[in-house]
Amino acid sequence: MLDQIKAANELRKIQKELKKVEVEADAGNGAVVIVMNGEQKVTSVKLDPEKYDVADTGRLEKLIESAVNQANSTLQREVAERMKGKLGGLNLPGM
Repeated sequence: MLDQIKAANELRKIQKELKKVEVEADAGNGAVVIVMNGEQKVTSVKLDPEKYDVADTGRLEKLIESAVNQANSTLQREVAERMKGKLGGLNLPGM
């Protein structure tokens, strides 16, 4: 029982740490810049209209999609790196 309480407390601590993580990704040579937090929420989108044709909405959509996917992949790697070793010491079933 005590181990379960320790594990739950450690997981809450890890979740708090992950909320503070932020990653940035860009597409189109800086035409689109996305910032995503550790909860996988996009917190910022910046568009530089000098780096894309504003009339080409299809291209802009692809740039946004690419930047979001890149931010998500970067975030997953960052979270995995931070979690490495932390969960193993919690003696959770199946880990």
